[in-house]
Amino acid sequence: MKFKTLIFLNLTFASIFCVDANIPIYGDEITDSNTQKNPTTVDTLVPSNSSQLLMSQENLSPETQNNTENVIPPLEEIKPVEYTLTPLQLFPFEPMTVETANILPVGAIYTNYGTLVFPKGSQGKGTGLQVYTLTINGGVTDKLQVGVTLSFFDDLLGSKFNGKPTDLGYFSLAPNVKYQLMKKDNYSLAIVGSLEWLKISSENGLFTSKNNFQTDNTFAGTIQVPFTYNVAKNYQWHIVGGLSFFPDTVNDGGDFYGTFFNIGTGLSFKFNERFGFFADINVPLGPGGNSVGTNGKVGKSLVWSTGLNYLHSPTVGVDLSISNRLGDTPATKLLTFLPDGNQVGVGLNVRYTPDIGHNYQSSFDTRPFQPLSDRDKQLLFDGITLSSPNTIRQGTFSVNGGIGPSANFQIGYGMSNDAQLEFIGQQLGDSDKPIGNSLKLGAATKLRFLNQAQGDPFSFGIKGAFEEATTKDDGVGAFSGEASFIYEANDKIAFMFNPKLGVFGSNRILGAGFGINFQPISGLQLMGEVTPMLSNDATTWAAGARYMPPQTNVGVGVYGTNAAGTGNIGSVVTQSQDNVSVGFNIMWLLGK
Repeated sequence: MKFKTLIFLNLTFASIFCVDANIPIYGDEITDSNTQKNPTTVDTLVPSNSSQLLMSQENLSPETQNNTENVIPPLEEIKPVEYTLTPLQLFPFEPMTVETANILPVGAIYTNYGTLVFPKGSQGKGTGLQVYTLTINGGVTDKLQVGVTLSFFDDLLGSKFNGKPTDLGYFSLAPNVKYQLMKKDNYSLAIVGSLEWLKISSENGLFTSKNNFQTDNTFAGTIQVPFTYNVAKNYQWHIVGGLSFFPDTVNDGGDFYGTFFNIGTGLSFKFNERFGFFADINVPLGPGGNSVGTNGKVGKSLVWSTGLNYLHSPTVGVDLSISNRLGDTPATKLLTFLPDGNQVGVGLNVRYTPDIGHNYQSSFDTRPFQPLSDRDKQLLFDGITLSSPNTIRQGTFSVNGGIGPSANFQIGYGMSNDAQLEFIGQQLGDSDKPIGNSLKLGAATKLRFLNQAQGDPFSFGIKGAFEEATTKDDGVGAFSGEASFIYEANDKIAFMFNPKLGVFGSNRILGAGFGINFQPISGLQLMGEVTPMLSNDATTWAAGARYMPPQTNVGVGVYGTNAAGTGNIGSVVTQSQDNVSVGFNIMWLLGK
């Protein structure tokens, strides 16, 4: 089920990207990377600082400035460029388990994707117990918002149920609607409803009437009435009451949650333009329940979450949170993780609002983005085993795929000029590590913080990737995290430094990668990379060459490596018996 769900999740999320491509990208296609649009207005809030209002002369390229430095236009001809605030700027980030009365602006799209990872306990396998989520919401009118949320889990639970190791799978797809009943200066009131399809698979008396594995399809839903009070401009307090309905039984008589009322409260707060905090708690009142014990009986437990928010750009934000909730749909986020809601998971979520004709600001960096040179385009792509900190421009795509020790593909999408989402697939070569070589599918997010092309001393970014094996009998899920540095000594030599972490099963691999990228002639790159492991694991290395003809967006490469894969988790695992493989890859930048 997890394999099919991952494909569905990737296709669903990718479908919204094709409409967000509003910014010219490459140096050979434009003369100025910033396009001035007609001013738009913001009804809800007035921009509070200079990052929201940029004067038109600040958007001129250096060449244009040099050509006009002796021309002083009349003051009345200098017109400001006004950007529309994104939904992530209009309100503090919403809490996890309570609804709010905030409504998206008309035509605005809001997405939220991520994972909540619980400890694997004494029985679980792999990296941990992951709950994956995806939300897409859209503003229809100034009072109506519609959306859909997907949440799924498929793992061996960390505790025994009825004395036996127990596998649980659930999939929830939840169309939902929110209508704002009232809006005043300091408060608002709304009603939220969802009707959700649930697929439940389990065994050993957990949601089943028998010990054997059973699967059932059913429906659930919720009605919530949230009240939001604006304590201050950047501080909201939320109170919610509601009713959630689940079947009393599933799988031919197995106990299920039934119907219960709930009451909850939460707060969301912005310290400043970039950082915020949220906390929330929900109390089930019965007659049904929201929690399940190790005996399979349904009970009641508090469900809660708390976390920090970081707004990386006006359109991209990141949450780091802890919670004991089971799901993320309007109904399943009121349920606690099994058993009893005593487990605490760590959540990482990315919130994203695509710019579909709204004139959002693409970055907090007020420096004009320079057109990409041929060398810049080369360094947008990851190395062989080391990742690049650089990100593609907003609304554009990159494709990188090949065959070597592993078959792999990577499709990147520019969420902003400094944030990149990647859909990844990888089939590792044979390794002595217990990671398997079945196809792994997953997603990665890369955030860039420093950009040497914009005048910073070097480029720096971080990247995190989750991958799930498509078969349970051959392979486990994995997580990899990397901090990437590139220093361009000149237009021919770039040095790379890449601390990285790989996690799968009980394995924790920590390494520090070093690399060099040398361009002897225009378009040709020679690369060498080595990653000694600080965790007493074997060193990985790679060497190769790439060619991307000048004034084009397509390149090819050939390489040799002892790593089981060419990126993410494969870059920290060596091939079995000290094997070395030769491979090739193709790279392509797509965007106007």
